[in-house]
Amino acid sequence: MISYIIAFLVIFIPIFIVSVTDNGFSSFYGKTFITLAIIFIIIGKILTTFKRTIDDGAMHWTGIGSITGLLIVLLWGVLR
Repeated sequence: MISYIIAFLVIFIPIFIVSVTDNGFSSFYGKTFITLAIIFIIIGKILTTFKRTIDDGAMHWTGIGSITGLLIVLLWGVLR
């Protein structure tokens, strides 16, 4: 849960700074903030999936599918 909040703040704080100061960020910083947010979301999904797997005793494939999809998006954004 905390990693989701951090990911939200990593996106929200730069948006708030840009809207208040009317100064934009370079594309490098924009990609960095988005990459950090996706990494924190992936960490949160991994922790949630492992917790559910331990609690239920069965593998949750939807969580693994979403983690795989987010990793593909992350690699696509980094390699682009």
